[in-house]
Amino acid sequence: TTFTYRFKLILKKNGLPQELNVHSLRHTAASLMIAGGTDVATVAGILGHSQPSTTLDIYTHAFDKNKKAASAKLQEGLDI
Repeated sequence: TTFTYRFKLILKKNGLPQELNVHSLRHTAASLMIAGGTDVATVAGILGHSQPSTTLDIYTHAFDKNKKAASAKLQEGLDI
């Protein structure tokens, strides 16, 4: 399609990996939103998932940073 063709041109022009696709952008955007602290229900709505659990199943890895931050905050509060 024209969109895919133009997308590939942009990748090439900017020296980005040619194996990237439009779905890669969706995945990256979702991961960045979650890592940035956007709540799961909001991300699910943006992605069109009917249930936030779908988003959680797919993007669990994006929560690792949030888990570490929450753990550090808890340790700080408990003075451990």
